[in-house]
Amino acid sequence: MRHPSTHTSRILLLVCICLYCFTGSLLAQEQKKDTAFFLASKKGLLGRIGKSVSVSNPDIIVPPNGAVRNDSAFRKFQGKIIRNIEIEKLGFSKSVNDTTHVVHNIFNDLGDALHTSTRKHVILNNLFFSKGDTLYAPLLADNERFLRELSYLQDARIVVKETDCCPDSVDVVIICKDVFPIGGSMDAGSITSVGVQLNDDNIVGSGDRLQVQGLYDMDRRPNYGMGVEYLKRNIAGTFLNMALGYETEAPAFNSGRREEKNFYVRGDLPLVSPYHVWTGGFGAALHYTDNAYIGDSLYQSDFKYTYRQADVWAGYNIGARSNIHENLKSRLKRFIALRGLHQDFDHIPDIYKTRYNVAYSNQVSVLSSFTIFEQDYYHTNFLYGFGRNEDVPEGFSLSLTGGWSNRNNLSRPYFGFDYQRNYFSNRKNYINYIVRGGTYIDEGSLEDMSFLTSVEYFTRLRKLGNSQWFLRHFISGSITQQARTKLNGPLFLSSIYGIPQLSNENIRASTRVTFNMESVFYNTWRFFGFNFAPFGFANVSYLKQTGVANFSKGDIYTAVGAGARTRNENLVFGTMELRAFYFPRTTGTLTPWNIEFTTNLIYKYNSQFIKKPDFAIMN
Repeated sequence: MRHPSTHTSRILLLVCICLYCFTGSLLAQEQKKDTAFFLASKKGLLGRIGKSVSVSNPDIIVPPNGAVRNDSAFRKFQGKIIRNIEIEKLGFSKSVNDTTHVVHNIFNDLGDALHTSTRKHVILNNLFFSKGDTLYAPLLADNERFLRELSYLQDARIVVKETDCCPDSVDVVIICKDVFPIGGSMDAGSITSVGVQLNDDNIVGSGDRLQVQGLYDMDRRPNYGMGVEYLKRNIAGTFLNMALGYETEAPAFNSGRREEKNFYVRGDLPLVSPYHVWTGGFGAALHYTDNAYIGDSLYQSDFKYTYRQADVWAGYNIGARSNIHENLKSRLKRFIALRGLHQDFDHIPDIYKTRYNVAYSNQVSVLSSFTIFEQDYYHTNFLYGFGRNEDVPEGFSLSLTGGWSNRNNLSRPYFGFDYQRNYFSNRKNYINYIVRGGTYIDEGSLEDMSFLTSVEYFTRLRKLGNSQWFLRHFISGSITQQARTKLNGPLFLSSIYGIPQLSNENIRASTRVTFNMESVFYNTWRFFGFNFAPFGFANVSYLKQTGVANFSKGDIYTAVGAGARTRNENLVFGTMELRAFYFPRTTGTLTPWNIEFTTNLIYKYNSQFIKKPDFAIMN
């Protein structure tokens, strides 16, 4: 959380831009569809700049029913043979929804001149089908969704064309548009420190990522720190991703100070489609602090740590190999997975050597799970993006988990479950609910029991009159309960199931009830290529401490406020958000009125049913 005075210049700049955008968008609706700035009518360089600064988005297509099933466009070609596969790469001036519409301006032309587009063989390596294969509509729909999820592509679309010469064959065209992959950020955390991050998310069109970062802090010893990460995506067409990284200025998990050093290697094999056989991942890391800010005695007693982690898991899609043709006819899948996890602390703060703290506990665990799931996808827009195609899942998942865990030298079996159901109503409103729980068993008794249920709901996109504005409401709530707690950590207020901006480190809560509302206004108008979405919100969260029987003795926290999000979909940067809060009741040193400016937010609907076996997540 940043103090209201932090990043004042950036906040004021964003506020001014937001105000200009909102007033400008009203004027834009009275002008031509393609221009919304007075300079656009000028000739020469001024006219080109005017058209670049402020334009509407005629290429955004809002589904008439709010959402359309992803495979609907491919069903009539089911069973035909794929004769040819073509790759059509678009520049920044075109849209995948309408490749005939071209928006030439200074910024799009400059981006095309500087950018090395994704190589064709990289796109081909990310396809689930080849020439000569039989076309299956659900498989093409899954592939289109997968391409859209690649961070170096802004959008992707698959088009199937019939052939005159061969009525039983079709040509498949992959239309894709890159984002400008070079990004970065600068964080002036105080008047004595500055952090810089630079990354290339698509090195010379390879799909790989390189990130470097640096810190200079006059109060730090040494004053500087650095970090680097290289991510190799889809190795040899296997969909395996591997990352290698090293940091000397990572935030320590116990203090937030930039004094942790770490080295890590990670691998990830996602289940890119329900018809693929294997998924899994691995990771190994070394984390340790090196005192860079405070006196040595306080550092040794309260903050020093060193720990190693190793985590590996694999999952198998039952029946995926047996008969590929029969497998492609069913979306109902069964899945088994196995995971091993090891965490070992070599050093912990002195004050916790005789007092248990879950954050510093050693752990060795082996978990297995059985999952049955069925999932389809619908595409919509103006959800977390600003008009691009977005994919939302519909289906269910039931996962049963069992295993053994040794934490803090206490060895116990563990059992858990996780059920998720999401669907569109007849009015195309979306509902997603989750029920999960878990418990350990020790000497015949249940221990560290936990239970969570949550509901998420968002309305169908509604256009406001004849304007360029759209509206969506988001409503969510959750109930979390712990019982017979022995080694588990408490419930947090600063959680995705609470109010993340508030902290309750000194409250050991076992009950939490939260309700959230947010209304978001979207506009098709752009300013320097940036779309804007103002929003208003309200949050209420109830906490009851462990050992308190009376629910009336709990604590209620609330937050209300408003803000705006903005993003240029052509850039690799995440969403920027300006959010103003009012907290009637605060925690710690937080003030009632607060302003937060966050950059590089990744807003994306979580649509992955298959996950590694895990303990029930409550925070």
